[in-house]
Amino acid sequence: MCGAHHMMQGKTPAQCTRECVKQGADFALVSGGKVYTLKGDNSQFDKLAGQNVTIKGKVNGTTITVDSIAAAKS
Repeated sequence: MCGAHHMMQGKTPAQCTRECVKQGADFALVSGGKVYTLKGDNSQFDKLAGQNVTIKGKVNGTTITVDSIAAAKS
């Protein structure tokens, strides 16, 4: 819905992401200006919503089938 930018005023990136998902959007990853739809365990995506993450999985066009997801190391 928002794409690469969170558009909800007064919401954190995590809150904005969760609101979009509640309204029917898929979880997504933004990397290098591209938006990728994530397929996999939504409960894991929800825990890390709005954060920088490291994902391992298979890319097919603009969809990533996620094998694992973890908070990115600083």
